[in-house]
Amino acid sequence: MTRARDRRRYPTLTDEQFRELFRPENLPPQPWRYTLTPRLVLNLTRVADAAGQMRASPLSYYRQKELAARAKRMRILWNVSELHGNVTHEEIEAVLKGLRLVDRRRSTGEAIARAALVEDALAQFTATGPADRRLTPEVAMVYWFCSSGFSTPGVPPPKGTWWGTAPNWKLFSARERTKLLELQKEATRVPPEVKALFDWADQDPLVSQSAVLRGATLFWGLTLLYPDWRSVSVVLHHEFRVGDVDANGFLMLTEATVEQHELLTTPSHRMVRADDGDLTTYFEEFSSALMRVLWERLEQLGRVQDNESHLPWKIVAPPDELDARLHEVLERLGHGGSAAIIEALGSGAPPLRTVQRRLQKLVSDGVLTKRGARKNAVYALADRETQE
Repeated sequence: MTRARDRRRYPTLTDEQFRELFRPENLPPQPWRYTLTPRLVLNLTRVADAAGQMRASPLSYYRQKELAARAKRMRILWNVSELHGNVTHEEIEAVLKGLRLVDRRRSTGEAIARAALVEDALAQFTATGPADRRLTPEVAMVYWFCSSGFSTPGVPPPKGTWWGTAPNWKLFSARERTKLLELQKEATRVPPEVKALFDWADQDPLVSQSAVLRGATLFWGLTLLYPDWRSVSVVLHHEFRVGDVDANGFLMLTEATVEQHELLTTPSHRMVRADDGDLTTYFEEFSSALMRVLWERLEQLGRVQDNESHLPWKIVAPPDELDARLHEVLERLGHGGSAAIIEALGSGAPPLRTVQRRLQKLVSDGVLTKRGARKNAVYALADRETQE
């Protein structure tokens, strides 16, 4: 955690001015309180309605994958852009494909790799399964470790970097990454103040049952305790995804809008009451901003559906198991030849001829692109940008 700001360094400010400009860096004394106002009830109702409409959006399998990939890159851009404001989409794509940025862009490349590591952890810990997938203190600390560049247990830090293991992350298979993240979770020590935050959120009868209020509470507390944690918004994406508020992970599909800024930032002047232990106004403002972001997404998804209504059935039809696996492999690899794709499919992969025929079919259907011919052919996902 970051050392508290020294009040003596600002002698010209009154105590009230200092409080308005700078948030404290510890949680207020419990018990914390809030009032269930008519505005808060109305906001939560509208959020639930918008979330239900988003879940019911009739998008094709491939378009859902495309939008999820775009949202991932927008989350990475959000997490990196504050310290590296000139980061480009091309740089993000390069790092996600396993390349390294050099010279003056080296620190930007390392920040992108850290943000990508957080995304891998988010995918791992929100994956469907029988266990309760709500955010836990241990998982929150894994997110913080990933974004801070701390070394993963059992993995030596790579030479030439100062922040941890992310540059070597691409060398591990999906199964190995899962094991490493679980090792990190088991090895994590949860600070007492973080445990107290989660305990309150899980003991309050309303907050514990609302993904919106629980996510808002954890986000508020962690931004106090870790003011320099840029990717702290991952706790919201986690809670909203497992709580069906944003089941498909579409909360960020564009570069940050006014609504997104209101949702994902916590300026001092807006947080004074919350930081004193009264969460009422914060809950109202947070749920209002979330509602506007969700409606913004619904409008965008409506345009996507209109575009899809004009596409051939071959593109919007749901894929069979092999087509889905091929799409997921290329989504993970970025691009590859048939041999690399078969290797990535792992045990049980179909014969080379079968894979080549399916790849050619997906190319002809407009799902994939192909560069080169025969043994030198390289496949990648088709770049079908949503028409705004």
